[in-house]
This record gives sequence, structure tokens and C-alpha cells, in this order.
Amino acid sequence: MRATPWPPPARTRLVLAALLLGTASAQSAPLVAQQVLGRAEVLEDIAWRAISGPTPVRQGLRTGAGRVWLASSGGGRSGTVLVGPESRLRAYRDEADLQGGQFLLRGPVGAHVLGNHLVLEGGAQARVDLGTNGTPRRVALLAGNGRLAVAGRVVSLNAGRQVALGSGVVSAFAETDPWYAAQFTGVGRVTVQATRGPVYVGGDAGRQIARIGTALGTGNRLITGDNAWAEVGYAGGGYLRLQEGGELDVLGTERTVLGHEVTLGLTRGSVLNVVQGGGPGTPLANSAVRGSLFRVGAARLAQTFGDPGVIASAGPARTTTPSRPPVPATPAGSSLTLQLDPVPGALRDLTLGVSSLPGARVVAQVGTRSFPLTPVGGKPGRFRLDRAALAEGPHTVQVRAEWRGQLRTRLLKVTIDRTPPTLGNLRAERAGRVLLLSGSVREAGAGRVDLTANLGGESFRQSVTLAGGTGTFRLTLPAPAPGTPVRVTVRDEAGNEAHAVPS
Repeated sequence: MRATPWPPPARTRLVLAALLLGTASAQSAPLVAQQVLGRAEVLEDIAWRAISGPTPVRQGLRTGAGRVWLASSGGGRSGTVLVGPESRLRAYRDEADLQGGQFLLRGPVGAHVLGNHLVLEGGAQARVDLGTNGTPRRVALLAGNGRLAVAGRVVSLNAGRQVALGSGVVSAFAETDPWYAAQFTGVGRVTVQATRGPVYVGGDAGRQIARIGTALGTGNRLITGDNAWAEVGYAGGGYLRLQEGGELDVLGTERTVLGHEVTLGLTRGSVLNVVQGGGPGTPLANSAVRGSLFRVGAARLAQTFGDPGVIASAGPARTTTPSRPPVPATPAGSSLTLQLDPVPGALRDLTLGVSSLPGARVVAQVGTRSFPLTPVGGKPGRFRLDRAALAEGPHTVQVRAEWRGQLRTRLLKVTIDRTPPTLGNLRAERAGRVLLLSGSVREAGAGRVDLTANLGGESFRQSVTLAGGTGTFRLTLPAPAPGTPVRVTVRDEAGNEAHAVPS
């Protein structure tokens, strides 16, 4: 065997230095699992080890039915990576290398995605889908800006855009499955324990009224209507109250050392999360303390009630110093909200009314075009978009609200129509003391139109139902004095009008 001289040659010294630097980098663990919900494991040497609390991630990490919040300080950036259920990653060059599953990244952060380097600026948010549940392999920007090296080039992305991994094709992104919304995990069977107002349980077999004692299984969804609420409880302790207009999904069940764990996901509305103090069982995942009551919104933030020493959220729990009680959060600061006013089926131009938090940034995205909504003076939390011009035809509108790192989105379908209806075969026939007014209306794509007959200073109105874009009408009206002008106006849902004088 040939001995290596000492000191080693320059090239060997460089290799050794690189190895030592790599070891030091691994020991510094720029990836740290800060909060663990459900089952998760880290790779140590050649074995996987289950974790339940803050743990350095030096080689790799994988999740079961739960999720993990990672703090990432690689590359001089300090951001977070939310690892979704049934997902896996490895540590590579001080950053997370996403291998499979679903992830939510908040900048400033850098990560590798199947060999493609992704960098998010401060305040940016992106979701990464790697073929889970039939979703495409993509990176989608939810807020802010970022860039991805893919297909031999660097692609710049902003909110509402996605890039397909492999091809590098960039397209519009409209989110319909915010899987990262607030989740709760507890032990034991979940049942409905109390209700008020219209409450339903939905699943593959349809929707039925929720009754006391109804058990919730995987794939079920609990739904509350207006002025309604429902309480669900875990057999192992703790319960949730789903507030009005909310939806709570049973995401999955898993057998762990703690018992039969059930994970619930809040996809709409808010819940009051109550953890029983001093009793047996496991606290619900988002609580961090027993004996507290707090509200959690689908935007993943919470407001504490009853225990001023703890502020809980779906991210890492934060405990304040007892000697310095925190300033109580206002209801408006607990979570970002986004509610759209009802929109007619057809519009001449895009007009929206939105309620959100005062100070939020609200934007409507249609394809590649963005339309900022303006705050309404004297009405905090109200925003409006007036008459944004779009091409005639159907459109999908994504409304986005951003506030202090939170993001909410809503989708709606609108139809832009500037073509007035057409009046035809219009006739006015006098028969004694009545006037018989008849004719036809044509309007593409409308279910009905409003018709007004003006006889001098009097007006008579009637709705005309259309079938296949065509309808007929026949009105019996009091006969006006001879020579009185008769004028017929027809108006569609978008406000387009046509006028005619009968023969």
C-alpha cells in the first residue's frame, strides 16, 4: 500500500477542506423541524427515527399523515418550509431538496425541487406539488416573487403564476385546494356532540343532516350554514366548535404510539379550539397548551381567548414571557378574511365588492391581468373594483387578499356581455279598451330578460323567460288615448338595453 505524504499535496488539502466544510455545514443543521403534527421521521445515518418536537434535519425527513414546519437558514436566507402529509425531502447544500409530496415555502428561502433551484424573496409564498393525488408537478407562486432554474433557464415568477417542472412552461395558476390550511390532530373517534342551525355531513354518498353522536370518518366533511355552529369532540379529549359558514374535513386516520389519531382540516371559516385542562389524552395539534380556548381561521392564524400567556397558531407555537403579558390581539388581527359580494351571472364590465381586513392588499387576477381593488372611504375593510374592461365571454376570476404574510384566495366565474337583446315582430293592436302588445326577444345565453312597455306617462313591466335564447311575450294593457306614443324596452341581466316602437 502506498503511503500518503504529510503534509498532503495542495489538491488533497483542498479536497480535505471541502469535506471538513461539508461536515461542519451538516453539523450546523440549517434545517430544523420546529413543529411536528402527526407522524414524521428524520434520517440518521441509515435509519429513520421518529420525532415529535424540535429536531435538526441533517440528512432527510419524511412525513406520514401529519405535517412538519421547518426553519431554513441556508444560503443566508431565513424562511420556512411546511412539509405536507406523505412527503419527503433531503438536506442538500444547506437547503431542503424536495423529493415528493406537497410543500408550502415562505421567503426569504431557497430550496431544490427535483434538481431545480428555487429562490423566494422576502414575503413571497409558493406551493410545490410533486405528483400528489394526481396534481401536476409544479411550483406555483401564491404571493410575492421568486425564480426557478428549470429546463436550462431561469424563470421569474410572480403571484398567480406556475411553472411545470420538466418542461419549464409557465401558465396562470388558480388555487382550488389550499391543503396547507389549519389542521387539528387528536386521539380517538371523532363525533358530533352539539349543533345549532343547519349543519350537514357530506361524503361520497351525498349530504345529510348532522345529528348528535354522528361519527366522522375519512372523507367526511362537516358543513355549517348561516347562523349555525357544530361541536365535534375527540374520545381522547378536546373538542372544536365549527363556526357558521365553515367546512371541516376529516383528512385521515393513523395508528400511532398515542393511539388512533384523527386529523381534521379547516378549509373554510373558523373554529374555536378547546383543549380540556388537566385531563387525560393528547391536546389538539394546534394548541400547544391545555385549558385554553382560541379561534383558528383557514388562513392558519389564531387568536387566544382566556389564556393571555400563550398565542397559538398552526405554525410554531409562541409562548410569551409571563412577566410581560402580551397586548391582546383584536379580532381583526387574528386571521385574514376574504368575502365576496354576490355577483350577477352576467356583467358589462367586471365589478366586485369585497370585505377583508383593513389595510389588506386585494387584487383580482384574470389570466395575466391584475386589477387592484380600492378601499371604500368611510367603510374599513371594504374594497371595490369598478368597471374593469374584459373581453366578452366567460372568465375565471381569482380574488386575492394579502396582509402581513397571510394570504386568502377566492375563485368565481363571470360572463361579460355587452350585446343588447333584440326585439322582433313587435305589434300593438287596440281591442276596445285594451291594447294587445306582442313580440319576440332574442338574447344569447340569458335565461330571462325584463321588458317594460311605456304608454305615455305610464309603465308596465314583465319578465320574459327565454328558451334557447328566444322568448315571446303577449301583454294585455289598458288602451291609452289615441296618439299616445308606445315604446318597448328590453333589458338583460348585464344591463344591456334595446328599444323599439311597435307597428
